[in-house]
Amino acid sequence: MFIPCSTKPLLNRTILVACSAKKMVELAAGLEAMGGSVFPFPVIEVKEIEDKQPLDRALASLNEYSWIVFTSAYGVSFFLQRMNERGMEVGIQSMPKICAIGPATAKAVSEFGHEVALVPEKFIAEGVVEALGKQSGGLRSLAGCRILLARAKEGRELLPAELQAAGAQVDVVPCYRTVRAELGKGSLEKLSGTRPDLIVFTSSSAVRNMIEILGQEDGKRMLLESTVAVIGPVTGSTVELLGKRAEIVPKENTIASLLEAIRSYYSKRHQE
Repeated sequence: MFIPCSTKPLLNRTILVACSAKKMVELAAGLEAMGGSVFPFPVIEVKEIEDKQPLDRALASLNEYSWIVFTSAYGVSFFLQRMNERGMEVGIQSMPKICAIGPATAKAVSEFGHEVALVPEKFIAEGVVEALGKQSGGLRSLAGCRILLARAKEGRELLPAELQAAGAQVDVVPCYRTVRAELGKGSLEKLSGTRPDLIVFTSSSAVRNMIEILGQEDGKRMLLESTVAVIGPVTGSTVELLGKRAEIVPKENTIASLLEAIRSYYSKRHQE
């Protein structure tokens, strides 16, 4: 049966997807729907934070914060799960306003029954700073504002640094940690004989972990020989440090936008 390239732009192409197991589900389904053969490479595992004391202290003093900023759905899940474990029932009046870095993070907040006051136009740290400034009447109005940043133990320092530069009092509270996933020998052997047409990364840590798992030489060679898609410019910068410029960067830092960018890229290639 003839299948138009416009509906199956990834037909007969192998796609290596390097991300966490949670993101793998949506990505793999979207890529397979475009006809791609997906090689899942779950290079990241998300785990509970070992020392929960800072998180518990933040939960005990929630009413002292003006904002909670969540930078991922994982942060939402671990933060609010811990709140439930402690038997805390925080009413709307007592809960600080919530800023979610993107729609997936906002959806996670809603699923826990809380309202999101702000989702920035740009789903990156810089966008959060800009949005909070606009929401409050300008960056200067953030002076003295107490903000709780609930995130991974490993995270960029740009967001807290920019907020502190605006005069805000920022408490960075780790809610979870990311570690390099351990792959079985069979998966690595299968991968060694694979030359992907496309490699998809959803974070800088996914890039770094893949290189560590494969080794510098083999990892870089695979990057250079493949088309690379990244979820956003920060991840793209990490790829670039390894000597490769990502061919596909979506307009928004979301899985849906990433899939659409991949579809657009390969659909155009079929038309050339």
